[in-house]
Amino acid sequence: MSKYTYTMGKEVDLKGEQDKTLDTPVMPANPVLRMMYVMMDLVYGKARTLPKFKVIEVLARYPYWAWERGGYARVTRLFCRSCGPRQDDVDLALRHIDMGRHDQDNEQWHLMLIDDIMRQQGIKQDWFRSVLLPRLMAWNYLILTEILYRLNPAWSFAMNARFESHAEHEYMHLVLAHPEWENEPVESVVFSHYPKQDTLANLFRRIGLDERDHMNESREEYERLTGRELV
Repeated sequence: MSKYTYTMGKEVDLKGEQDKTLDTPVMPANPVLRMMYVMMDLVYGKARTLPKFKVIEVLARYPYWAWERGGYARVTRLFCRSCGPRQDDVDLALRHIDMGRHDQDNEQWHLMLIDDIMRQQGIKQDWFRSVLLPRLMAWNYLILTEILYRLNPAWSFAMNARFESHAEHEYMHLVLAHPEWENEPVESVVFSHYPKQDTLANLFRRIGLDERDHMNESREEYERLTGRELV
């Protein structure tokens, strides 16, 4: 039985969970993530804004894509050898494929929700920050996550846990900075895929909790692979 508590698909006290996040320290970032955060602050500013969170969600999908692709590559290797695969190796590959599929879809809904809300609010950006830079960052992050997973899957899960811890706290601080969102209703076509929330504040709290679930899932897989706790 997992020692981690997951919230997706459950009725939870969103404000209470926000308080739990804010009372919990962020996992320390590795040098790559620190450089990424500095770059984003330089380009998008230190303020927590929806355009900045949109870029976070553009990047957030790629580790999960790497797990799915890496899992399929592992299946190919396992079943293209004369001695046949071991079941535990097959189970590992299938688990990473399933995690990658589910989590990248969840991050995709986050991206689409933020984009829809930005359109509703009339928030626009210049071509460099909304088109060129996110694509460049995504391309580099894709390559990095692919390399990390292929070299050592545990490294990929460790970095993703740190990234998602940062995202969880950023979302909760975003809500804290906008008390007016507590009474602002929210509608989106994306609610046909994502659990509908009654206010903008609760929507971003729910997204923050998704990131916590992703963090815990990554920590749990790291510990399964290495036998060590991720700190």
